[in-house]
Amino acid sequence: MAGPRLQPLLLLLLSFALGSARQAEKNTADRIIDGVPCPRGSHPYQVALLKGNQLHCGGVLVNEEWVVTAAHCQMSDYNVYMGSFRLNSRKGQKIKATESFVHPQYSTQTHENDIMLVKLSDSAKLTSAVRKVNLPTQCDPAGTPCTVSGWGTMTSPDVTFPSELMCTNIRLITPQNCKRIYKDLLGKSMVCAGEPNSKTNACN
Repeated sequence: MAGPRLQPLLLLLLSFALGSARQAEKNTADRIIDGVPCPRGSHPYQVALLKGNQLHCGGVLVNEEWVVTAAHCQMSDYNVYMGSFRLNSRKGQKIKATESFVHPQYSTQTHENDIMLVKLSDSAKLTSAVRKVNLPTQCDPAGTPCTVSGWGTMTSPDVTFPSELMCTNIRLITPQNCKRIYKDLLGKSMVCAGEPNSKTNACN
């Protein structure tokens, strides 16, 4: 971020809408700047990828055995936690990841196609707190409000991690407007979103 005005967030599209910001801190999840606690039960598809007991990245449950996250989150060994808005709660489900499949055209230089599938060792038990995400069938137009959720740091440049799942609201921005800011950094597999005149955002 440069200056007091936050730039719009570049989000990566999976299919039509599954987004993920680039890695915010080495071995940490994306940032939820000036977010607020998510209403309980509002994001039952939200999962956390844990390295040991430490948060590494966020993701979403797409069916009982598969999670979608960002390709830059790939590790050799991790657990997937779901079912509670608090990471230190014993109410959630923790399932070991067995395999991960990075998009074949993922680029570490441009962050194009920054998407990955993670296979769970056991099926997640679907409950009121654990649900599959509903994938959209088409792209939403610019101006559509979106909610970003996660356990990433709430402040920048200082790092402050929340004790519960945080949310912030942003809007989709036209590629033309976003390209004026990001120039060639905006790839074809990305969509731009944010609140340019607000501190509320998810960023890296």
